[in-house]
Amino acid sequence: MLTEHERKGHSRLVYSVINPIFEKSTRFFLKEILRLAGKTCLYFEVQNKTIIPTIFHELIHVRSRRFPHFLDKKWDHERWENKSASTTADEEADKDFKVPIDGAERKADDETESPFALCFTSKKLLSEAKIVKNARLVVIGASDTGISFAEALLSITYLKFTNITLIAPGGLPNHHLPTKKTNLKCQSTSYTNEELQKLMLESRITVLDSRMTDIDRNDKNVILDDGKVVPYDTLVLTMGIQEKTLDSLNFASWGISPVPADIKRCHGVLSIDDPHLYQSLGVGSDLMNKLTDRRKGTKCVIYGRTLNVYALIQGLIERGVQYKNMIIAIPRRNCHCNEEEDINDELDYIYPEAFEDADLETKM
Repeated sequence: MLTEHERKGHSRLVYSVINPIFEKSTRFFLKEILRLAGKTCLYFEVQNKTIIPTIFHELIHVRSRRFPHFLDKKWDHERWENKSASTTADEEADKDFKVPIDGAERKADDETESPFALCFTSKKLLSEAKIVKNARLVVIGASDTGISFAEALLSITYLKFTNITLIAPGGLPNHHLPTKKTNLKCQSTSYTNEELQKLMLESRITVLDSRMTDIDRNDKNVILDDGKVVPYDTLVLTMGIQEKTLDSLNFASWGISPVPADIKRCHGVLSIDDPHLYQSLGVGSDLMNKLTDRRKGTKCVIYGRTLNVYALIQGLIERGVQYKNMIIAIPRRNCHCNEEEDINDELDYIYPEAFEDADLETKM
């Protein structure tokens, strides 16, 4: 097994020897390098500022997983703190002779995630031919389903998809969040910001910061809000649950463009699903300067009954909005639902009983 210094040096060596005119023989070069080095596997760590090499498409991206926490007792799922920190002198001496292996020095209760993404390849994987799929796959929406769908396709070792397009209004969620507290929406339970960064979808597929306005099923085209056309062979719709309060009132969010003829737009009214939400409420924007002005004291009304209300309050506080300038308006559970629509069974998912929960009210 290579040490950290050897792995990084090995990766730089591979990146420097591949000449652009020999890129079609990349797999052959990698197999010969492994043979000459006497190794069976090659690892490549991708940090935040790592330049993606030309051999990246020949590597297999390791899917994110949590560090295995070893428990003191079998089937003991409770948190356990090791209070017996006494070690003998012989045990301390044995630690100096251990070979440095990734994770060997970590404690069993250490929950710190690795700060890098890991890619690898082996002799076996390089010897197996990859089937190239040039079909145009278009995924609409950067929800958990859309991201996991793209990740699942890229994780197939014997297939190589060359034309995957993800249309994500506002871009990927991790592009706007330097810290967790600056988030304006409730956090996804499937992907954290660190996991989205490690996926590196921008380097593996085409990500379009745009919004779909129409679908031409006859010619198999997707029409975007700026008038551009994206052709497809397979179309996957993964928009997720959308906020429909403004739609029920025939209003459009402030950042939505273009606006249909039968829809109105009010200055300063924003939806939580606005694709330009983080730009409109970003530090230094005109709207945020008005909300943080301590002399005029512009009021901000937050309307809703989901977890996004609490997330938006936390994000506004982190941006400097005062508590006294925020007003929460909680609608009834069956508001904005048409009488002819029978969605009573779905209200538990759309509007959960969060604001009627006594324990939650006590915590808030």
